[in-house]
Amino acid sequence: MINDKLNNYWQKSLMPSITELMHGVICLIGNVLVAVDGSENSDRALEFALEFSEKYSAKLTIINVSESSAAAAYTGDVMVSVARDLRKFHEEILEKAVKHAKQTHPTVETTKVLREGDPASEIVSFANDENFDVVVVGHRGLGKVKGILLGSISEKIIRSLICTVILVR
Repeated sequence: MINDKLNNYWQKSLMPSITELMHGVICLIGNVLVAVDGSENSDRALEFALEFSEKYSAKLTIINVSESSAAAAYTGDVMVSVARDLRKFHEEILEKAVKHAKQTHPTVETTKVLREGDPASEIVSFANDENFDVVVVGHRGLGKVKGILLGSISEKIIRSLICTVILVR
């Protein structure tokens, strides 16, 4: 169903016209970044990114960011234990996403990245450093603070990146 919607959208609005081909307006998409956090919205963003990457033969990088401030609330051995459990939780989110990608879209070249820190800042920094063509994010995720219309993380990403950002609901 998502694939049909995606095909219709691209065929109607993004397929190059003869004029575009003659004037060199076509933009190549080679690298796509998708942020996942285990929420339903990030699952939809992942599915969209997989179909998008497959359609344009782009490489897909799946990123997850562990909020380091969650473990900082504890001290000593408890902090180390919480940090370890938190990292394991985020690694599992990434593994689940990569497994889904390989099972449902085996032709898409997929890599994973786990970062630690403020999710919006880390995603923006990584996207800029690695020169991604497109960044895909879910409308609202599992972040601590939720915005009125957008998740606060997705809003920061949209406002901070200069590349194309696709927000998936």
